[in-house]
Amino acid sequence: MLLDSTFGGPDMYRFAQALRDEQAMAMERVACDETGAMIGYVCCARMVAPEDWWVLSILAVSPSHHKRGMGRELVVRGMDCARREGAKAVIVIGDARYFSRVGFSKLAASHLETTMMPEHTLLYPIAPGTGMAHETLIYPDAYAHLSEDDLV
Repeated sequence: MLLDSTFGGPDMYRFAQALRDEQAMAMERVACDETGAMIGYVCCARMVAPEDWWVLSILAVSPSHHKRGMGRELVVRGMDCARREGAKAVIVIGDARYFSRVGFSKLAASHLETTMMPEHTLLYPIAPGTGMAHETLIYPDAYAHLSEDDLV
């Protein structure tokens, strides 16, 4: 329900399911309110290449909880999980103004080769040498079914 209401339809739910079916899902986290209703969700998938990199795939916060720091908290916890699980870096395709506040960098991603919206690609470097790395990004197959509107 959260993904459908946040994104105006079932596409993001189907995308998350496709990542699971592909066994590309690396991490999923939810936030619930005091009644147990899901009000936030974040997930990361494993990149095909570079091999030990992740991609922040979905971030959703219930509109009733916008502007309260929940999205930031979900991303921070997701990046902590990526670090603990041994991811060397995390990619996101999104709004640089938003994601730069939680450690993602357009500059750190500036040498990456990608056909998927390079102007909106940011990098959260974890391992030494991943910032400004010269790598070619290959996303999980589920990404092939997304439109640019789904990504930004």
